[in-house]
Amino acid sequence: MARLRKKHLPHRVTITRLTGEGAEGPTWADPVPDIPAYTEGKSKLVIDRRSTSETAGAEVLAATFFVLLTTDDVLPGSKILSAAGTPRERTSEVIDSTLFNYNETTPNHVEGWAT
Repeated sequence: MARLRKKHLPHRVTITRLTGEGAEGPTWADPVPDIPAYTEGKSKLVIDRRSTSETAGAEVLAATFFVLLTTDDVLPGSKILSAAGTPRERTSEVIDSTLFNYNETTPNHVEGWAT
């Protein structure tokens, strides 16, 4: 069975999941460090899936592409810290993510784009 495994993802990110919107603005869960990922700095126009964004539903420029295991699924509005401890360290907000859940012969994974 072909599966995407932790060993196939060379980078480590910290995810801070968006838990909801309150009277005082967005609320986030505690950061979860050391999550296996593949991240790449590249630009693409994507549809903004963040429900509370001023640009919701519009095409926006994403600057970070990422791949995660399905157990680490992340929704738009959450934050991803990549390249921690390096000069390229950055925190991005997830604009769009898609869960790819295939059959046993294809690697299941999450792909997404962030600011």
